[in-house]
Amino acid sequence: MRTIDLSGKAALITGGTRNIGRAIAQALAEAGADVALFYRIDDVAAARAREEIRTSTGRRAEVYRVDVGDETAVETGVEKALEDFGGALPIVVHNAMGHRNIGGLRMPDICPDQWRDILAVNLDAAFFLTRALLRREGALPPGSSAVFIASGRGHSPAAGHAAYGTAKAALIYFAAMLAQDVGPRGVRVNVVSPGFTDREGAPEEDKPGVIARTALRRLGTPEDVAGAVLFFASDLAAFVTGQWLQVNGGG
Repeated sequence: MRTIDLSGKAALITGGTRNIGRAIAQALAEAGADVALFYRIDDVAAARAREEIRTSTGRRAEVYRVDVGDETAVETGVEKALEDFGGALPIVVHNAMGHRNIGGLRMPDICPDQWRDILAVNLDAAFFLTRALLRREGALPPGSSAVFIASGRGHSPAAGHAAYGTAKAALIYFAAMLAQDVGPRGVRVNVVSPGFTDREGAPEEDKPGVIARTALRRLGTPEDVAGAVLFFASDLAAFVTGQWLQVNGGG
């Protein structure tokens, strides 16, 4: 039987200390990977995630406070993580996302600074992160896997999500193009696109309607998303790149 064994590998997960990112970090660690977690604000959640992963899996877990929408901060964070994890991070998961408090704000009421902030966290960050790693020899060795976390808003338009949906749609296409650029280096790039996920902060009033129009008649969980990432990160997906997988229960 083929199983997923990530022993001897290190994974970098942005937005890795809460919600979907936290579940991804846990799943990768349970499969044997050591994990480096980037986070932006919540020091308490970061410390808790680090200790819980260490205790429950026995794997190494380190946290780094990094604003992934800032190129200089990403370069510094990547350099530190590579130093701590032996110079290679063959699993990279760009999960950091943000509405920056403008979810539901419709055009033309979005101001340019809000637009740029949304694109910085959800799109520019993936560019900064992969560029920083690809420029450092050995950081993404052959066999490496990069996974971007998109969103249903990246392919299913909805009022009030112009900036966020645009960023996620572009992220999906960036991954497809990046896969072509780095494929000859033996690096794979894929996208996981969650639907509505039952996580901290998910609006309770939306849940019944989501369940009713989802084929599996339940909400997705962070662990559902983590399972898809685990597949893409593993050798089971050794000939899979440039792909986009919706994890939405048929919603």
